[in-house]
Amino acid sequence: MAVITIIGAGNGAHSLAADCKLGGAEVRMFEFTRFNNKVKGILNSRRIRFEGIEKNHENFKRNGTTVIDMVTYDMKKAVQGANHILVSAQAQGFEEIFHELAPLLEDGQTVSIFPDNFGSLILRRIMREKGLNTKVIIAGYSSLVYGTRLTDFNNMETETDVVNVMYRENEIRVDTLPSSDFDSYLSVSKEIPALDATTLIHGDTVLDIGLSNVNVMLHVPAVVLNSGTIENWGIIPTVGSPDVIYDIYAHGVSPCVGRVQYAFYLEQAAIAKAFGVGIMPVEEDVLQSRMGLIGQMMFGEDFRLPFSEPLDQTTWLPAPKGDRFAHFTMESRYITEDVPVGCSAAISFANVLQVDIPIIRSMTNLSNIMLKTDYCETGFNLKTFGIEQMTAAEMVEYMRSGK
Repeated sequence: MAVITIIGAGNGAHSLAADCKLGGAEVRMFEFTRFNNKVKGILNSRRIRFEGIEKNHENFKRNGTTVIDMVTYDMKKAVQGANHILVSAQAQGFEEIFHELAPLLEDGQTVSIFPDNFGSLILRRIMREKGLNTKVIIAGYSSLVYGTRLTDFNNMETETDVVNVMYRENEIRVDTLPSSDFDSYLSVSKEIPALDATTLIHGDTVLDIGLSNVNVMLHVPAVVLNSGTIENWGIIPTVGSPDVIYDIYAHGVSPCVGRVQYAFYLEQAAIAKAFGVGIMPVEEDVLQSRMGLIGQMMFGEDFRLPFSEPLDQTTWLPAPKGDRFAHFTMESRYITEDVPVGCSAAISFANVLQVDIPIIRSMTNLSNIMLKTDYCETGFNLKTFGIEQMTAAEMVEYMRSGK
């Protein structure tokens, strides 16, 4: 039986924990007490319910209530002796997480990051800075395994946290850092039950994985181009309803927004091409469909939902628990994570080879103005990844071979 440690306690972390336990692994969950604490209700019971339609091509389903083996605020206790460490946390927490995690790692362990968001580069940088030569495999994923929401937590009466899973990825893009570790990782990843119904597609370096994260391309244009509606939603009587949560997929995607999303993707692809690495293929007509890439994930490659058809809210992600989620705002992670992480990183790589990316830059500049900040100043860049002194060719060689 594999021993799996989950770092994090949000939507993805809860889903990974419950799924892996239902799949037969020993599961431990760690969270920082100083982060937004979502495990108070299960510290003693350790009980999580995994529910939802769990749509996927193979009709695989693993719903149920389970009791995981450990919930702790002690990272050393959670990591010691584990076979696999699965990280599912917001990217801005990577520095703190990996500074604490790196010295605790043991030879033979794997670290999987969902989604990677260039976290594999950050962890390797921290290990170098600390002089650590621990023989671990680090893998980065382009996205989480599921479309999921934590719908109940910190419930001191039921002592049961609940995650609702709308879909399970049929395939997911992944690579290791360095890529030369991929075959070894592919073999041992079969011990991770969360991957039981998902085909792993080998990406071409973790740069490919970072650029293939569809959240950035989907979220940022859909929020920036709908800022007026978002801020007026449920406030002006004829704009939305205070009883309905604004949803970018249900309310913010349109033919024009889809064209901007595709232009955004083409710039990501141009960066990948300039560096000579791959990227997840995206067809233009998919983004001229209401559910876009998520429709493909749920219903197959040929699925297209015309924009004349509304999104079926009964099969969509439920609203998360808590009053703070009652009104979608411009300060959502669709901007506050995706811009300083995805956009800022893309701009940093583009600058190395002077790749022209006016859409990504404009989305970033507009976000800076709207949120009164500078995401390129505070966000991820080549220095964050520890590769600022390398040429483009050296970066790719380092990602592929570790040299």
